[in-house]
Amino acid sequence: MTGRSDKYWDDLGVAWRAIEVDVDVVRPRLQSRLRRQSLLIRTALVLGVPLAACGLVLGALTVWWGWTTATWNFVARGVAIGIIAALALTVLFSLVSVRGSADARALAEMLALAVRRARATLAVIRVGLLSCAIAAVFGVIGAVIRTRAGRPPALSPVVDVALLVLVTVVLLVYRGRAKVTLAKLRYLAQAIASDASDGTERQ
Repeated sequence: MTGRSDKYWDDLGVAWRAIEVDVDVVRPRLQSRLRRQSLLIRTALVLGVPLAACGLVLGALTVWWGWTTATWNFVARGVAIGIIAALALTVLFSLVSVRGSADARALAEMLALAVRRARATLAVIRVGLLSCAIAAVFGVIGAVIRTRAGRPPALSPVVDVALLVLVTVVLLVYRGRAKVTLAKLRYLAQAIASDASDGTERQ
């Protein structure tokens, strides 16, 4: 390993200074992980795509209704719904490229798939964080519009913002774990590739 890689893994933690990789242990665990992920991805596509499409329609209808009735807070709400639904649809379609099964794959291919899925997970989290920010901004805008129109919302926007902050914190924690998982998978792929290269040279 290079000096840069050694320093990186010193910073990450001693637990991942692997000397040898037990392929017989790694393979079944990785297969099980990928199969669970495949099920989750299929479920997300089957349920998420129709919901996101409905969100686009709902957002458009909300904007239209707010525009025609001069209810400007509904326009803000519809725009937020439409943007978030479009982001959700985009990230869901990005999962199509990583939905492949782990069956009948070499270990290196399974690791490559796991790395791509870890990257896709980080992309989903980024979209989730962006959606929280959009919902908070447009929610506050809608509340300000209603208040100035003499019809303040029954529920303070502070409550909505607090809930969104809580969701954001959860997503940030999960993003940290996802980054560590991605780093471990990359290191594991590097270690296995290095073992395979050493074995070829010895032959």
